[in-house]
Amino acid sequence: MKQFYFLMAFVAFSLFSFGQKYTGLTAVASDGLSTVQMFDGNMGTRWQDASNVDNASFVVDLGEVKNVNSIKIYWEGANAKAYNISFSTDNSSFTGELIYTNKAAGTRTDLIVGLNNDCRYIKFQGVTRQLPYGYSIWEFEVYPAVTPVLTTLVITPTIQSIQLGATKQFSVSGLDQIGNPFALTNTTSWSVDGTGASIDATGLFSSTSKGFYTVTATNSSLTKSTTIDVLPANANLSVVAGVSATATTSNFIAANNAALAFDNNAGTRWETVAGVDPQWIMVDLGGKKTISDIAIIWEGASAKDYIIEGSMNGTDWNTHLTKTALPNGARTDRWYDVNFDAQYIRLTGTARTTVYGYSIWEFKIFGTVSTTTTYPPIAGVKSISVYPNPTTSLLNFTSEVSKASLYSLQGQLVLENNHITKLDVSSLGKGFYILRLVNNLGEKESLKVELR
Repeated sequence: MKQFYFLMAFVAFSLFSFGQKYTGLTAVASDGLSTVQMFDGNMGTRWQDASNVDNASFVVDLGEVKNVNSIKIYWEGANAKAYNISFSTDNSSFTGELIYTNKAAGTRTDLIVGLNNDCRYIKFQGVTRQLPYGYSIWEFEVYPAVTPVLTTLVITPTIQSIQLGATKQFSVSGLDQIGNPFALTNTTSWSVDGTGASIDATGLFSSTSKGFYTVTATNSSLTKSTTIDVLPANANLSVVAGVSATATTSNFIAANNAALAFDNNAGTRWETVAGVDPQWIMVDLGGKKTISDIAIIWEGASAKDYIIEGSMNGTDWNTHLTKTALPNGARTDRWYDVNFDAQYIRLTGTARTTVYGYSIWEFKIFGTVSTTTTYPPIAGVKSISVYPNPTTSLLNFTSEVSKASLYSLQGQLVLENNHITKLDVSSLGKGFYILRLVNNLGEKESLKVELR
C-alpha cells in the first residue's frame, strides 16, 4: 500500500545534536559507490550518485529491526524533485511507500515525521532529479520516537537592515533535535556588539550610529546570533531614476555592464577583465548631490587598493577617499560621513586582491540633493592647461602655479614644487598619478596624469 506522510522542508538548517539518532547505519547504492559520507555526521562531506539517472536508489541498513519515527535528509543543491521511501524487515519485500513530488530546488532539509514503522531496511528510490547531476546528500538521519529536547534557537528575522533612527523587533523560538518547534520556558537574554547600538529585554533593537552589528540571543545555555546593518538615513542616490553608469572599456562584458553595480540587485555584478590595473567604474547621479556615505559590496574579486573621486562635470576630478591594504575576499566597505558635493562619482581600483579583475555586487551612494546652486570658483586653475598627458619626462603648465603636488594613487606624496611652470617627472616610475594644483588665488584642482 502506498502512504503519504507529512514532510517538512527546511532551508539552511544547522546540524542538530545527534544524541538520539540511530548510529552505525550503512547503505548500498545502485551505482555501487561508498555511501559512508551520508552517516559520518560531517556536513562538509556528501554522497552523490555517479550514474546521473533519475531512478538511482540506495537501501539503508539499520543493523536490526528498529522502530523508525522520523527521517531527516540534508540535501545538497543536486537534490530530488520527486522520490519515494519504503520499508522492509528482510531487504526483499518493501512496503509502506511514501511518495514526494514537486519538491523545492536548491539546498534543503527534508524532515519526515510520525512514521512509527518497525523495519530494518529503508529504501530511497529516486524518481526525478532537480539538476542534470546525480542525487547528492550531506546526511541521512534516522530517529526513533524521541523525547523532545531544546537543541537550537532560531532568531527572526535572520538578516536585516534598517535606516538610522529606525528600530527592529527581534524574536526567538526553539527547535528540538528533530527540528520540531520547542516551547521556550526560560527568559531569553539579548545582547549586541559594537558601540552606539542597544537591544532591550524584549529584543527591540535601536542604534544611534551607522554600522554592522551582531545581535545574540541566549536561552537555556544556548546562543544564536544574527546580523543587522544600520544604513545611513539619507537615500541611496545610485538607484534612483536618471542615474547612469560607465566603466573602463576593458570591462569583462561591456562598458554598460557597469549598470549592474547600481541596480539594487545583490545577485548581479559588475566585473572587469582579469589581471589589469587600473580599472574604474563611474556613475552619473543626474545632477549635483551632497554625498554623505558610501557602501561597496565586493564579490571575492575585490580591490586591495582604490580611490574614490568626485566631479561636477565628469572631466575634472577631486580625490575624496584613498584606501590601501584592504582585506582579501568578499566584503562590504562602509565609508560614513564623507560629505562632499558631486554629480559624478568614480572608483578606480589600483591593486587587486586576486589574479582576477574587480567585481562589485552593489555600489551604494547615500546623500541628498545639494542646496548649493553654484559651483565653487575654479576658473583660475581651469585656465591652466597641463601637457603633454601622458608624458615621459615633463609636465608643462600654460601659466605659473603656486604649488604643484604629485601623489601616487595610494595617496603618497612623491613630488612637490612651488611657483613653477613645469614639473620634471623623469625620475618617477611608470603609471598613473594624481596632480594637485594651487593657483596664485589659492584655488585648487586635481587631475589624473599618466607617466610612460
